[in-house]
Amino acid sequence: MSVLGRLIREPLVHFVFVGAVVFAAYAFFADGEEAAIRDRIVVTEGRVLQLAQVFAKTWQRPPTPQELRGLLDAYIKEEVYYREAVKLGLDRDDTLIRRRMQQKMEFLSEPDEEVLAADDVALQAYLDDHKDSYRVEPKLAFEQVFINPKLSGGDADARAKEVLQALKEGGDPDKFGDPTLLPRSLPLSPLWAVERDFGEVFAKKMSRVPVDQWTGPIASPFGLHLVRVAKREEGYDPKLDEVRDAVRRDWRNLKRQEYQADAYDKLRRKYEVVLPELNAPQQGKSPQSEISAQPEKSSRLEKDDAE
Repeated sequence: MSVLGRLIREPLVHFVFVGAVVFAAYAFFADGEEAAIRDRIVVTEGRVLQLAQVFAKTWQRPPTPQELRGLLDAYIKEEVYYREAVKLGLDRDDTLIRRRMQQKMEFLSEPDEEVLAADDVALQAYLDDHKDSYRVEPKLAFEQVFINPKLSGGDADARAKEVLQALKEGGDPDKFGDPTLLPRSLPLSPLWAVERDFGEVFAKKMSRVPVDQWTGPIASPFGLHLVRVAKREEGYDPKLDEVRDAVRRDWRNLKRQEYQADAYDKLRRKYEVVLPELNAPQQGKSPQSEISAQPEKSSRLEKDDAE
């Protein structure tokens, strides 16, 4: 009996042949089914409802049947172009798409409300650690008479003293001083607002001026000022009840950042990152040229190092 005859009678050959036929048939029909599914766009009722809700939120009314059909046509057009772009690989190495994917992953790593729930003990501890952020600044209300050194005949200090004496004797402040864009009087305002308008040195000196009496002159970048403080409120550290909403908001933001940082660290430890050797760039050379000059060297960040 020939070798071919023996092979034809061999059960193992029969098994291999039948298996190959079954595999080929499965591959043929599976590919056809997969292509059919891939080329089918199914618009669900949930998607239609979502499109209608977005329209209603934007225009403050539900869409008409014609408008809804237009929304569906736009969605289908978007889906067609998206699928064709993916087939062409246009989603790869695109910075905008990569960032959008990162944003989605960060959104998925958002902590739930249980993690972001804080009691008074936690809020008070946060407030104690960040007192400067919530401190209520001193406030001042005052009026001022401006003395312009350029209009004082070379002796602005002497002129300021004369005006100050007149003010102390009950003179009308509107009848004294030189024109200026600065306000004649400032309502009760935080010290930072005084510093913004009159300068840092002026604001610091104003915090020590006695209340309800004319004094000065106090210098600013603009000239000299005779001032009368009408009201002063000292700064203080507020109680939790006064700033509870702000403290809770900031505490939640901090916990959210810590939670997301921890989630990223867990993902990061899954990867081994290989970086090129990074040298300090020399004068007239870019970091890229330094990297290109030593292509054979690389530094490796192992998983254990990342941890």
